Amino acid sequence: MPFFVVDDGADTHPKMMRAKNAAVGLWTRVGSYVARQLTDGHVPGEIAKMYGSAPQIKKLVAVRLWHEHGHTCPRCPEVRPGDYYMHDYRESGNPSRAEVQARRKRAADKKRQQRAGQNGGGSTGNPSLFDDDSPENPEGFDDETRSNPEPNSDDTAGQGDASPGDSPGTSRARGPLHSTPLQNKGGEEREDSAGSSARAAQPPLSQIAPDWEPSHDDVHAAQTARSDAGRARLTADQIDAVTTKFVRRMLDDGRVAAAWGGRWRQWAESERAEQQPAAGGVVVPFEGMSKSQQQRAGLDRLRERMHNGGSA
Repeated sequence: MPFFVVDDGADTHPKMMRAKNAAVGLWTRVGSYVARQLTDGHVPGEIAKMYGSAPQIKKLVAVRLWHEHGHTCPRCPEVRPGDYYMHDYRESGNPSRAEVQARRKRAADKKRQQRAGQNGGGSTGNPSLFDDDSPENPEGFDDETRSNPEPNSDDTAGQGDASPGDSPGTSRARGPLHSTPLQNKGGEEREDSAGSSARAAQPPLSQIAPDWEPSHDDVHAAQTARSDAGRARLTADQIDAVTTKFVRRMLDDGRVAAAWGGRWRQWAESERAEQQPAAGGVVVPFEGMSKSQQQRAGLDRLRERMHNGGSA
């Protein structure tokens, strides 16, 4: 495809300066059309009106970048009425229609000779370095790609096209790895000794015993954690109360575990120590009661106090 030639000094040429940017834009755009359509510099009037405005066309004619019918420029050909001609189109380095067509014909003949040489086993002409259809590279691939044989269809069955780099005899995708159970001479499956011994060492899961109690180490760890967190240490009665609530909750929730010391320590570490009642206060023992029972007991105590003439 030919190019429309624009001189590197066109931006400061007096004609360009007088025409202004809008008209120069029309001149450049129409120049691209003329080069593509091989009109040898002739501008159809309908193209000029479609790409630009009447004032822009008038400016190009006034500064003599374009010629209209009846112009007096001795270097430019005559123009049909209604059309225009780009001044010095050929003298500016733009190829003529005949030159472009001759170049295209030479390129087509060269390509035809190269293909004929490939089909006949010979080589004619001097193929271009970048010609994908050159005899040295008839398929357009590099030497490394062409040297690798195409993988056997049996090796890639069910996988679609083979990926570059796959070698014959290897599949592109591998299946998931599975552990295969070992077999003894009798054909019976046996598990790995390390895995079976590890599973055998794990204690079974079970519910907590109703009379479960924390060990001395559990109590010591919980008390130490409370001290480190700035909480008061639990008394013996509070430890018993925490244990009772813990066992009841585990049984109510149906929890199972191999050991309960760690969970109990978490309960004991976060347990709020019972505050001493203020002078004249009454402590309602709620130990061993559910929340609903505690609420009912509190209401009963409140009614009893009000019935005896006390205040709420």
